Parts: sequence; structure tokens; C-alpha cells
Amino acid sequence: MPRLFPHFFLERPSSQMSYLDHFLKESSTRHGGSIESEEGDVEDNRAPSVTSSKSDISLDPNSPQSVRPPMVPQQQPPHLLPKPKCHQFLVRTFSSPTKCSHCTSLMVGLTRQGVVCEVCGFACHIGCCDKVPAVCPVPSDQTKRPLGIDPTRGIGTAYEGYVKVPKTGGVKKGWVRQFVVVCDFKLFLYDISPDRNALPSVYVSQVLDMRDEEFAVSSVRDSDVIHATKKDVPCIFRITTSLMDPPGVKNHTLMLADTESEKTKWVVALSELHRILKRNNLPNRTVFRAKELLDNTLAFIKNAMSGAIIDPDRLVIGTEEGLFCLDLDRIEIARVGEGKKVFQLEYVVEEQLLVVLSGKQRHVRLIPVRALDGDDVEWIKVAETKGCITFATGAMRRSPVLVYCLCVAIKRQNTSQVIIYEVTRTKTRHKRLREVMLPTQAQTLNILSDGRLCVGYQSGFSIYSIMGDQHPLSLVHPDNQLLGFLAYSAVDAMRAIELSRGEYLLVFHTLGVYVDSQGRKSRDREIMYPAIPQAVGFCDGHLLVYSETHIDVFNSVSGDWVQTINVKKSKPLNSAGTLSICVINDMPHIIYLANIHQREFSS
Repeated sequence: MPRLFPHFFLERPSSQMSYLDHFLKESSTRHGGSIESEEGDVEDNRAPSVTSSKSDISLDPNSPQSVRPPMVPQQQPPHLLPKPKCHQFLVRTFSSPTKCSHCTSLMVGLTRQGVVCEVCGFACHIGCCDKVPAVCPVPSDQTKRPLGIDPTRGIGTAYEGYVKVPKTGGVKKGWVRQFVVVCDFKLFLYDISPDRNALPSVYVSQVLDMRDEEFAVSSVRDSDVIHATKKDVPCIFRITTSLMDPPGVKNHTLMLADTESEKTKWVVALSELHRILKRNNLPNRTVFRAKELLDNTLAFIKNAMSGAIIDPDRLVIGTEEGLFCLDLDRIEIARVGEGKKVFQLEYVVEEQLLVVLSGKQRHVRLIPVRALDGDDVEWIKVAETKGCITFATGAMRRSPVLVYCLCVAIKRQNTSQVIIYEVTRTKTRHKRLREVMLPTQAQTLNILSDGRLCVGYQSGFSIYSIMGDQHPLSLVHPDNQLLGFLAYSAVDAMRAIELSRGEYLLVFHTLGVYVDSQGRKSRDREIMYPAIPQAVGFCDGHLLVYSETHIDVFNSVSGDWVQTINVKKSKPLNSAGTLSICVINDMPHIIYLANIHQREFSS
């Protein structure tokens, strides 16, 4: 079972540079290649920080200062040499922010963030494991001079220290202390819990991405921070990232350093690191841009719970007060049907049919799309769906004609039931096909290719044939070593994503896992969330993970974390995540996450 390793959190200065210190001195004459960094002790207020290395660093294997494996003395007889030991790496969970001993980047995640050698205690990313010197323990000169740092790509911790950020409600409410680590061209901000001996939480409070096209760092003027005290203003700096465009709103994060000189160090370090990023022309990995659709002038949007895009000019929004249709071109709003709370909403374009989960008794209802034009159309209640947990729609058969189905998970005592309906063109628009009894509560449903349904439940996922002509298949194989961890942790299932060649990404509440069609792990790599997920979406091959302060975007195929969108208190209104509600300047907004590589609305 996972164990916690709080001892990896060590005493360090209140703010300090890692590889960046020497880089700043050399940057005017050096333009890439080998980098040597020498970091001396900083005589200032001591404070805990994450594991880091102090010493020379060289990335050029041809450099005379490069780290070399220790040479075996020639004169010692071979039979007297101690037999080198091998590392015994095991996956571990850390309770505080911990840096990889190989590359010095943070091991981001909520659980199973990295591996630790059971013999020598060397901790590193799973991906760095194969690059670590094979000798156990790692020679001391190589632990002091990590070989995996690459400032040209931002790999490694460039800077870290304490700052204060405004409390909820702004500067006038006061400031709260946070720990900041700058690595991988991102700023990771961590809350500090008073009941943990001032150790930062392992969960990120906020992430600011230096790759963001609007990223900037600057000092502030009195007019920028009107509620700050006079003595604090010289110690405050501001970091800007993009937020919502249109209307061109930016995200501003204020930080208060202990002294003006500390503030200057932060501003210089971040500015120079950003210049390095720009100079090296690293690829722009931005996928989505948040665009405002509706602002807080519409009172009902603060209670929005679901939504769907009907066409480029029309939206439907499900709220606690009922269903609303919005014509964006004419700027018209119309209530549709009864004032029942609408929990979930999907639009089946090919069938011109809205499917909603609504009312106190959580029934599924079908609404022909012509109801949005003001026609008096009766909502069709789907029988036996009282107590619906969630539903999913999708293609159950593609030939000879395309046929859609509706799968509804219904809560039963200690169990659940999934009823499968065919979507028809008859008056009732549906026909019951079959049901599946589950031994546990269903948490998520996804329609896969080839007429298959994936059901997610606590600690697992299983695939069922929609037509019932195949046996169920668990996507967590009994031989999968992760099974014990999942069972012990009792983690919630959030979504299953079907990839190519029979591979699946299983999205759990604490991590994402890649498995093959038999449920065996297909990759060592796991998707690590920097913050606790509130919800997830899946759009254009990307997993969207919603947390309290931002949305993280992961490429589902590569597993790479490619973008952070700094919208707060956001939640998806549709399964793709393209429609979301968020809070900006304490006001609710409905936004559309537009793929910058595409032109049109996509639902």
C-alpha cells in the first residue's frame, strides 16, 4: 500500500534560485547549451522548502565540469571491489510537495507521484527512473549535481520561496502565506496549513503558466492596490495571465514578498525565465481559449447546472429554475416547458432530440428540438427512470443505418440498474431494449464504439454490450497491480476515454490510468492532477480537469499536461466541457472553451 514520505521536505531559505541563479549571470553571453549553476547558502530567514540540490550543474556531456561516474581505482584488485547494488524502486505517495532527485522538477499529483528506492531513498519521477545512475546508492557527487535539469526546456526547479497572496475577497481582507515553486515554466502555489507545522499541502492552490501568451510579471503602483498599506506596496508584484477573450479580461495574481529586495529578486528571476522561454521558441501548446457567452446580467445563470449548444446562434441552459433557450444572434431568452430543475442535458443532433434529467424525483425526459421554437410540445417522460443517477447517449449501431441509444443509471438500495433504450422516430421517441443490474452504485456512463457501454463505479470500470451479446469485461484486471491500490483507496470513477488500438484512459478522482482491452496497465505513465478535481470533461482528444481555481488540460493520447486555464470555481455544463460556468470578479459567467485550432462551435 502507498506510504507517505514527509521526510523529503527539508529546511531551505525563504527564497532561493536553483539553476537560474548562474544562468542569469551568464545569459548575456551564453545562448543555450551547457549550463553550470553554483548555488551558495543564502543567509536569510530559514524556512522549510521542497527537496532541492545545491551544487554545480552541467548539461553538456563534453564539458570538463560534467558529472562523470566515479572512476574505479586501477590499483585495486577486481575481486576486492564491492559488488554494486541495484535500486529497488517502488511507487510511493508523498504528503508534501516533493522534487525529483534526478531532474529537480516537482513530482506533481495527489497520489503515487513518484518512486523511491527502498535501499537508498532516492526519489524521482517514474519517467526519470530509467535515467538514474544504476549504482545504489547514487554517488554523492551525482546527487548534489542532478543530471536531468534542462533550463532551455524549463525542466528543473528554477526558483522557490514564500510569498503572501490576497485572502478570498481581495487585499482589503488581508494576506495569506503560500509557498511557490517555479519549475517547468510554471508557478505552483501551495497553501500552508497551520496544523501541519507550516508544511505546504500536496495539492496545488493555483498554477500560473509562463507559456501563457499573456504572461507578464511587474511591480505595482499605489493605484493598482488601493487597499494595500503604504509599507506593503513596494513589496508587491503582479503576475498576469490570460483569462477570457472576448471580452479581453486578464487574470491578475498579486504577491507580497517579505522585503522590497525579495520582490525584486522574484521579478528579475521570473522576467528572465520568461525571456529564456521566449528565446528558445518552445512550442505553444495552448489548445483552448475561454470566450464569454453570458455574463451576470442574466440572473438565472448563477444557478446554471447544465447546457448544450444547439447551433452557432442558440444555446439551451438547464438551471434550478428550469430550461432556457438563448438566441445569441437576436439576444433573446425564452423559458422552455415547466420550471423543473435540470440536472443534466444532452442534445442528440441527428435525432433533433434533447434529453434532460430533471425534477425532484430525477426523471429522464425527451424534448423534440422544435420545442425551442415556441411550439407547444409535450415533454416525454421516460418510464422507470425515477431516481436517475446519470445518463449517456450515443450510437449503438452504425449500419445499415445509424441508430442511437439512451442508457440510464438508476439508484437502487446498495446497487444500481442501467436501462438501455433505443432512440426511435415513433411518438414516444424511445423503446426499451434491456437492463443491466450492477452490484454497486454506478457513477459514470460512457457509450463506446461497436455498441458498447462503459460503466464507472468506485475503484473500477466495466464494459457491457448494449445488445447483450457479449460477457461484461472489467477494465481493471485482477492481475493489475493498481487494483489493490484502487480497492484500498476507494476512489471514485469520473470517466472512461476510448483511445486507439484497444487502449483506454480510466479517469479516477485521484489519477488517470492507461489500460489495454483486458484491463492490464498499458503504460507506466499515469496522469497526475495538480489539484483536487471537481469534475472532468473530454473534448477534441483532451481531458479537462476542473478544480477550484483553474482547469487543467491534458492530451489524452500522450498524457502530457499542456495547458492551465485560470478560471475559478468552474464546472462543466456539458460532458465535453466546452460550456462551463465560472466565477470572475465574484460574478458568474458562462464561457465557451474554443479550440483555437478550429473555427466553429462544437457541442
